[in-house]
Amino acid sequence: MLGKKKNDDCSARVTKECAEGLTTIAQGTNVKGTITLEGNLRLDGIVDGDISCKGKVVIGSQGKVEGNISCYSVVLHGMLHGDIHVTEGVIMKSGCIMNGDIYTSKLEIESKARFNGTCKTTEEGMLADKEERPLE
Repeated sequence: MLGKKKNDDCSARVTKECAEGLTTIAQGTNVKGTITLEGNLRLDGIVDGDISCKGKVVIGSQGKVEGNISCYSVVLHGMLHGDIHVTEGVIMKSGCIMNGDIYTSKLEIESKARFNGTCKTTEEGMLADKEERPLE
């Protein structure tokens, strides 16, 4: 056989590419203070403070945040008490609890997700604060 094998296993490369820029806060971990990061965040622990992230934030079913989140996009399985400011979209999964306001261009709420707050829609690519501004 000449050349590369057809069934060459590239799963290790894909896993590495996905894992780069991912910060994980595991279940059983409690963080107090502001979290600022460049990549993506997977949260299964507890954060008492704000999260500022240029990537995607995923709050697992055991994850809890008491603070505001500012990022590219959010997938919420767990609990959030605070506001969300995103440029892309928010997905609220079944069983999640969201108490706060959402500023986004896209919002998806599954059945049995709980949302107590208001939602302000923005133009795509805009990060909403007190006034709309483009993503830096």
